[in-house]
Amino acid sequence: MKAWFDILTPKQFWFFTSIEKVLREYGIEVLLTSRRYEQLTPILEDVGRRDIIIVGEFGGGSLLGKLKTSVKRTVELVDIIEEHSPDICVSSGSLDMTRISFGLGIPHILLSDTPESPVNRYCVPLSNYVFTPWIIPKDEWVKYGISGRKVLKYRALDPVAWLDGFRPSKRILYEFGIDEFNYVLLRMPETQASYLIGINTEYVMRLVEKLASNLSGVKLVILPRYGEQAIQLKSLDKNAIIFERPVSDHSIVYYASLFVGGGGTMTQEAVLMGVPTISVYPGRLPAVHRYLIDVGALKHFKSWQSALKEISKVLKHAEDVRDNQMKLANRLKRRMVNPAKVVAEWLKKALSKSSAR
Repeated sequence: MKAWFDILTPKQFWFFTSIEKVLREYGIEVLLTSRRYEQLTPILEDVGRRDIIIVGEFGGGSLLGKLKTSVKRTVELVDIIEEHSPDICVSSGSLDMTRISFGLGIPHILLSDTPESPVNRYCVPLSNYVFTPWIIPKDEWVKYGISGRKVLKYRALDPVAWLDGFRPSKRILYEFGIDEFNYVLLRMPETQASYLIGINTEYVMRLVEKLASNLSGVKLVILPRYGEQAIQLKSLDKNAIIFERPVSDHSIVYYASLFVGGGGTMTQEAVLMGVPTISVYPGRLPAVHRYLIDVGALKHFKSWQSALKEISKVLKHAEDVRDNQMKLANRLKRRMVNPAKVVAEWLKKALSKSSAR
C-alpha cells in the first residue's frame, strides 16, 4: 500500500510530513514529490529531506507562467508515478496530481482549508473526497460539484498537525541577535499566488515603513516571501531585521511580542501558539480567519493607520495581552483533534479496503 503526496508550499510540507509520520508507523509506504520554489526549497534543505523527489518549479506570478510550468511538470511526473504506482493521492490543490490521478484512475483526496482558491474549480470535481476543517460549510465545496457526503471534516485548524508537541528553541534568536519577546514579527503577504492576483498590497508596505521608523524599544523582524520583496525592504531603517530566506524553525513565531500576518498559515500558527496576532491579509478573509476573529483570537485591519494604532496598543500591555492570548489558545486547542492523525487513520482504512478487493 502506497500513498503519494505532492508538496507545493511550506504549509503543505509541514502538514503532509505530519501525516506521513503516522502512515509510516502503520507500515504504509509514502511517496513525496515537490517542486523548486524559493519559499519551499530552503526549508527542504534545512530539514534534510533529500528523499523528496523534486519535479519542476513554481510558475511565478503570471497565469501564463503558471500554466506552462504546470503542463511541463505534469508530463515529468507521469513517468515517476508510473514507476512508483501509488494506490492513493493526496494534495492541497495540485493541478498536476489531480490531472494524473484522474488520467490513471487513482483516487485523489483533497486536503484544504481554502475553498476560495481558484484551483478548486478544477481539483474538487476530480477528487474522491475533500477533507476540511469543521468550521467551513460543506456548501463551500459542494458548489464545485462534489457530493456533500464526500466532504469530510475534522475538528481542528491545520497547524495543530505540526504544532502538536512543539517545543520552542532560542537557537534562531541567538543566530540573529534577537531578544525573546522583544520584537514584532511581520510576515509579508503573497504577491504571486493565483488567488491574490490583482489585489493591492501597497498598504502593507506602508505599514512596514511606518513600523521600521516608529518602533521604539523593540525590533521589527520581517519574513519576506520572495527575493523581490527582500530587495524592496532593504532600504528600511536599521531597526528592521530582514530574513532573506525562509525559516524552518517555528520558534521565531513563538518568541515574538506580536505577530503581524499578511498571509494565512503563519497567522494561524501564531494564534495557536498564544502569540498576540493581527492580520493584514489583503484579500477577502478566509473562513479560518473569520472564525478566529469571531472567537476573539485575531484582529484584522485593512488600513495601515488602524493596524499601527493596534500594534502600539498591544505593545504597551504586551505581557497582559500575551497571557490572555495564551489562555485563549489553550482553550481552543483543547477542543481540537490532531488532523494529521485523523487523515492518516482514514487513509489507512481506505488503503486496506482497496487492497482487500
